[in-house]
Amino acid sequence: MKDKNKKERKSLRRQQRAYDRMAKQWLRDTRLLSYLIKDGVPPLASDPIEAIRGYIETDTDQIPYASGEIAFSSGAYVEPDLLFGMKKKSWQAYGNADFQKDMPKAYDLESRKNLYVAAMVCNQVGKKVDYNALRPVYSMWVVNDFRIKKSELEIKKEWIEKTEGSQVTRNEPKEGMMNLATFKIGNEIREDDKDSLKVLHYLFKCEEEKKANEKLRAYGFTMEEDQRRVRKMCNLSQGLIEKGREEGRNEGRAQGRKEGAVQASVKIIRGISQDFGIPIQQVYETQKEKLSPSEARQVGKHLGLM
Repeated sequence: MKDKNKKERKSLRRQQRAYDRMAKQWLRDTRLLSYLIKDGVPPLASDPIEAIRGYIETDTDQIPYASGEIAFSSGAYVEPDLLFGMKKKSWQAYGNADFQKDMPKAYDLESRKNLYVAAMVCNQVGKKVDYNALRPVYSMWVVNDFRIKKSELEIKKEWIEKTEGSQVTRNEPKEGMMNLATFKIGNEIREDDKDSLKVLHYLFKCEEEKKANEKLRAYGFTMEEDQRRVRKMCNLSQGLIEKGREEGRNEGRAQGRKEGAVQASVKIIRGISQDFGIPIQQVYETQKEKLSPSEARQVGKHLGLM
């Protein structure tokens, strides 16, 4: 049994790595990148997709590098999956696009996002600082946890809040220096979802290859190579989606067991207190030693002790 579980885990890791590589390859495709820019870069929101593809500073349809490195003076560095420039007449900006296959547990993803935008601003500064030469930066993150049910797009930008006496006014500039866009891909797609979210769903979470290819043709993904890559992504997705569902079911069962333990403890504590006339706080202090810290807090709240 242990050998079987070990093989399954090893197979899953291989599948995840292959999926990760394919996802990063898709990010380098200027067609997909254009949809992310249209919905994630407000100054270009009204421009057509083909025009936006022309703003991306690259000579090819597939940006020929998968990563870039931004170093700090301390010697540390960050490695975005993709670094690119955008230019429309006199307007210029830098951007990064990163793929995150789940929500990390080891750190807060918001901290990583903020570090990347700060790094892209600082990377523009040479020995002499020219403030007028600094370009705005756009950090775009595609998050694909297989337990996300519905897609959503989060835009984070700067605003200015002015206080004069008791009067507070808030002004949102057309464009800030540091901007964040997070595309969360859901297992379901809705009619009113942004085009970027629809494209990401059909590329990254397709369970039916035929349907995915049919939908993607409307967004300009019409080549034979596209179909081959979609087929591969669909095959990888199916296994990972089912694994995500299984994890969700396991989490649900674990949550049910936890809630059951809490309710049972509340019932026992109240019963002992009533039957033997012992103060409920005293019974709780004795019983909580049998519970985890989290369960003990929940029991205390149910009993009105917290």
